[in-house]
Amino acid sequence: MLRLMRICGTAASIAPKWPQPAFSLLRYSTFSPREFHYETSDGENGTLMHRFSRHVSHTKRDFTDTTKCSLKVSNFYPLPDVGTYGQQIRDLATVDLAKLIAFTTDFRSKTDVRSYTEVVNALDEECVRRVPRATTSELLEMLHCFMYLLPNKIAQLKSYQAAMPKLIELFDGAENERDFLSIVFFLGMWKRNKTGAMLMKEFLQQHLTRYLTPDMSRMDFVILANATYKTSLRMVDESDAFGSRLVKEIVEFGDGDDSALLVTLIKCARMNRLASGEILEKVHSFTESNIDSKELDFRGLSHLFAYIADNRIKDDTLAGLFVEGCWSRFDAEVRKHGFETQSQSCRPKDIATFLWSCATLGVPIETYPEVKMNLLEKAIRLKVEAGEYRYSSDLLVDTILSLWICDRKSIALFRLLFKDKALVQNLRKERAKLESRKDLLLTCAEIDLPDAWDMIKSVRKPSADAFALDRAAPEFLVRPGLKKVAECLHRLKETKQIPIVAIHFNAPVKHLNIAGVLVKLAGGEVKNVDVLDERHCLSDRESPVGLMKLKARILEDKGIAGGMVNICRHETAEALEEELRRILLEPKEQR
Repeated sequence: MLRLMRICGTAASIAPKWPQPAFSLLRYSTFSPREFHYETSDGENGTLMHRFSRHVSHTKRDFTDTTKCSLKVSNFYPLPDVGTYGQQIRDLATVDLAKLIAFTTDFRSKTDVRSYTEVVNALDEECVRRVPRATTSELLEMLHCFMYLLPNKIAQLKSYQAAMPKLIELFDGAENERDFLSIVFFLGMWKRNKTGAMLMKEFLQQHLTRYLTPDMSRMDFVILANATYKTSLRMVDESDAFGSRLVKEIVEFGDGDDSALLVTLIKCARMNRLASGEILEKVHSFTESNIDSKELDFRGLSHLFAYIADNRIKDDTLAGLFVEGCWSRFDAEVRKHGFETQSQSCRPKDIATFLWSCATLGVPIETYPEVKMNLLEKAIRLKVEAGEYRYSSDLLVDTILSLWICDRKSIALFRLLFKDKALVQNLRKERAKLESRKDLLLTCAEIDLPDAWDMIKSVRKPSADAFALDRAAPEFLVRPGLKKVAECLHRLKETKQIPIVAIHFNAPVKHLNIAGVLVKLAGGEVKNVDVLDERHCLSDRESPVGLMKLKARILEDKGIAGGMVNICRHETAEALEEELRRILLEPKEQR
């Protein structure tokens, strides 16, 4: 921990040796003006993060400091001289500097973007200079005020990145419950960052056992759970107490309680891969009780739906409740605001989550008469054109692929994906998280949309073997269920019950990593046998997951003979042999 803190604290320790940067040299500063041109969410009230922030600032703050504020705001705003602002704030006491950060919120609406950017950068640089000598109270005061000024950008501040290791260092010398939760809350803002995740993990490993007690309130635990979720820490593997408390808080959640808090806990349970029958029952009962509640919005409902999808629950009534509930909220949003972009209740990632859940469960969306797929595609298209997917092309890939799995070949969206040069540029990046889904989408398009080859070439050269029935499956795709079926086929061959010439494992759809068994019969006929095992079926042990349905649909479209054997249902060797005889020997038209 000390080694990591020395590394993280390097910028703070050498900052005083650097000359104060001129405001004209913005490339060396934290922010550039363009980052504030289209920023509209900073300063908004009512979001869950603001609720967490207010809770921490009101209940976890040290109010024993009676130092009076001697700041006169009129000396700073409106800004008389940008060039001398940096020197002016150097003369302020640290407590006054923090107050000035909060007062800057009002200044924002009264000045141009460039001046505001210069002011924020100057405040950030001055706070960096003070971090090495600041107290815990002073550091937290700075962070609380920056949270008020820049809630969506606080983790980008150099002062924030310097303050967090310093806060942990100071905390280790004077532990208390109040500062513990404050540090956890602010560390949770440092999401998608390796250093932040490492600091959070080490901090909780050292202190969680002491502070995660039955006396911890629900709100405090939700803040803790949210922070671990934001920094992608699977705490259930680290702490049995955390896992037990997470299940307890979800199960004991009242059907009339605040849905936003339950959704936060469910998101944490999803990330921890915490499968629980009790949680599933709570999601079911809570959704039924609140399906008409305005407080349970599209994004909240989509996350609850995703927990059902994670656990591959086959429940058509429940799935219908989620599909209809999500659509009614989406439709209401469109009717109220038109196709206005930047909607906080129907964000691209929430649309992607909803469609992923439908795809995973193999929900036939188009069979729901109230769902207007053309309207959904239009909304996504307008969001693409408005740039909402510009820096998250993976979400658009997920969305289009999910639609394809649900048998909605969204050709218009596919073309739009490759029409946007910025999106194509992001698609070219070799990122493991994106590559497999991108490759599968391109394969589907190559099979179902041959006319799109010209577009596909801009990202990947078409291989002309997107579908190859006799493609050998690599060893890692040959799961135990496949081996069981192959052994049964060999017995049928040896006993001459079926005139089998050859048996081998195949993976006909490129980048769709579900292998099958290719069987060649004596008459020259070739049949494909897919194996439905626990890994590829829903909870009823009969319905295939979305990807298996996609493969079956492609094979059917290609006119490939064969079928799917369910080893979950045919557990004995005799039953399995009978099913294989039916698939391989009975004429297709009679089945």
